Amino acid sequence: MLAVLYLILCAFFGISLILFFVPDIERLFVASSPSKKVISQASPVLFIMPAGMITGLMTVSMTLYYITLLISYGLSTPDLVKRLSVLITFAVFAILGATNISLYIKRYSSEDGKSSSLPAYNDSIGNIIYYGISTVIFTSVATFLMFYTYRIAGGTLFAGYSTFSDLAPHTAMTSSFGVGFNYPTQYMHFSGDGIQYHFFFYFLCGTLEYLGLPLDWAINIPSIICMVCCFELLGLLTVLLFRRRAGFILAPILVLFRSSFNVFIHISDLVKAGIPLKAAIQSISLSSEWYAATPYDNWGIWAINVYPNQRHLMLGVSVILILIILMLPFVRRMEVRIIKSKGEKNPFRLFFISKEAWIWDKEDPLNPLGIMILSSILVITTPFFHGSALIGALLVLLGMAIISESRLIYACVAACAVISASIQTKLFAGNASNVVKFAKECGFVVENKTFAGITNYILIVTGLTVILSLGFAVYLLIRDIMKEKPVYRSLLFLCFILPFIFAFMFRVSLEMLANHKFIQISLILLDVFVAGLLGSLFTLSAKVKEKLGKGKFIAVQAATILIGAVLLVPLTATGVSEWCTYINLNKNCVELNTNSELAAWIEANTEPDDVFLTPEWSLNRFYIAGRPSYYGWPYYPWSAGHDTYTRDTIYYWLLTGCGNNIDEFRRYCQERGIRYLVDDPDFYGCEFPEGYYYNEEFFRDNLTQVAYFPNDNYTIIYRIY
Repeated sequence: MLAVLYLILCAFFGISLILFFVPDIERLFVASSPSKKVISQASPVLFIMPAGMITGLMTVSMTLYYITLLISYGLSTPDLVKRLSVLITFAVFAILGATNISLYIKRYSSEDGKSSSLPAYNDSIGNIIYYGISTVIFTSVATFLMFYTYRIAGGTLFAGYSTFSDLAPHTAMTSSFGVGFNYPTQYMHFSGDGIQYHFFFYFLCGTLEYLGLPLDWAINIPSIICMVCCFELLGLLTVLLFRRRAGFILAPILVLFRSSFNVFIHISDLVKAGIPLKAAIQSISLSSEWYAATPYDNWGIWAINVYPNQRHLMLGVSVILILIILMLPFVRRMEVRIIKSKGEKNPFRLFFISKEAWIWDKEDPLNPLGIMILSSILVITTPFFHGSALIGALLVLLGMAIISESRLIYACVAACAVISASIQTKLFAGNASNVVKFAKECGFVVENKTFAGITNYILIVTGLTVILSLGFAVYLLIRDIMKEKPVYRSLLFLCFILPFIFAFMFRVSLEMLANHKFIQISLILLDVFVAGLLGSLFTLSAKVKEKLGKGKFIAVQAATILIGAVLLVPLTATGVSEWCTYINLNKNCVELNTNSELAAWIEANTEPDDVFLTPEWSLNRFYIAGRPSYYGWPYYPWSAGHDTYTRDTIYYWLLTGCGNNIDEFRRYCQERGIRYLVDDPDFYGCEFPEGYYYNEEFFRDNLTQVAYFPNDNYTIIYRIY
């Protein structure tokens, strides 16, 4: 199947790019970790595969999009344009990937290849089984999450109650590329106003649909791949920083079962209401509603629900993790350089104005130039894959740049990100300010915006995550200072929390709630510290065993395992309760007929750029035809930054037939490309503002009926011109 070949091409090219620019992954790992021994626990494959997959998906898909867009200006046959662009993309990236691999092999076999002086990865059966089982678990959980709330069976699309609202515009965008031809790209629920939403992930999904995957698989497969890659990278980062193999699976578990005091407040409220504790816990396990301990909790914005809702979030977090891992050596090296020069060079001069602080060594075996180019490629592709993740990445990298050497690398990466974002927002949205509107606004969505109110909100939402990660970072800081070792791991805590702080100080879109993504990013990164702490408790180091002796060590290890197990209860309790809610709530689904006669007729008899005047639909069978609506469900375009306040008045005016004036109605529709009206019973039960109404009789008398579907909700399609 072509869709599978496309995914293989993405993986092949991405992996080849990683190997070409970072040929010595073992050296990267050793340079990132406090101990060379980490290489015995961390296989290079744990970085090469997920980082390569993410890089390949983004670079190949973005290139395919722009090739298609470019060809569309020269050819007028959509299917021919798609076929040519796919063929060109396959050819280009197959050649580039093969070239990268051949150059890597040539370099590896030469004297400039990997250093034999470095420790080797312990390719033991135990490691293979552990990482293999972990990957199977990640894949199984991700598959369940995605397919449970979005699947097609027997010609019906089932979208879970907690996810259908977010998946409605995503379904429309995917279909616009899969069966439609959305070039130049517009928002499918708000035609004619460009697009201000980061849509490239759904272009990827649409490409897979065009290449043969069913709609549900086309959306679910990339979602699963990105979640698994994110978990692999998150676990790897934990192992690199804290040298505990257990952290590889603990960090993703903490993401899947988030820390919060939400469930304890819920239990307390039920007990206060006179419900016995056992009955209260049982009631929570059977609940199908998100419990609201803080504002918008009843939307499930912090729950496991967020990942099936925002399918592209894990891709964005994966990009951040790749960038962090690539830059870690430069952070650690700065401190190592200062420690080694103690008493010989001025540490302040070395930190601020030395050559090493800003410019890399050309002979550096890590290949800093390659790391800079690879990082730049990543951020260049990111703006319209996940704009918030790009902002989060730049915030984290800003913190890392301050404490790092070779700061010119960070400057170049940041410049590439800003330039790419500016050019692409100009192309898609007309102006960068239409997409991102930075404004100082403190307090996020907290109702009581005092220091006490904000602190209370943070404690409830984050539970023990911030407390334990901060405590562990402070412990590491004190221990590393006493041992005169680099304290970069503790300083990374400050870098990781920057998006969190940013979310409470600035608003970047019309909807302040959108800042929750920055908080989510920070909490995922802070889970690395919590997983590091738990990993240290579950597996004490060999040095501790030597100091205590075998007998005492067993007793101490048993005690620390118990402490770790006890900590896991409050760390995951809210997550467990929210998994129950997720499962219970999504037993009920919004159903969509994928064999709709209406959608089939529209796809076969209209042009991809024909705009339709429809009811204010969200998830509707109309959108699987890949055609744009003049005014769909208004929340979607509003939250994406479009001017819905002006258009809703125009929309209602159009529904009256422009005041029974057919000439004016046709003139306005022709100017906006609105070629068809969908006369659907959903219009009849609508409540309109005073003075407006749906003028059914006027349209029946003045427009040409081109289709009628008595077996599909009795819907009629009228041609306007």
